[in-house]
Amino acid sequence: MLGYVFLYLMVALEIYSWIFFAYIIISWLPINDSDPILGKISRFLSALCEPIYNAVMRILPPLRFGMLDFSPMYVFLLIYLLRLVLSRAMMWLATL
Repeated sequence: MLGYVFLYLMVALEIYSWIFFAYIIISWLPINDSDPILGKISRFLSALCEPIYNAVMRILPPLRFGMLDFSPMYVFLLIYLLRLVLSRAMMWLATL
């Protein structure tokens, strides 16, 4: 039963990583908030991603090289580490 919880968390983290990737791509585009489709998508992605991204950015310094900002990699690293911990916990539970 607990294995299913870990599995659902792993799937949720995978989905969130794709949502965050879409947020990064959308942030590069010049989107007007009054646009009926892209504006809503942009606001939806911002509402999902900015709280986590801003919390991480308050803790860690910006990661910029010239004009490029690699700070979103912190969030991807955090997601990767959480998935790693969950997979190890699933393997540990399987041995019990």
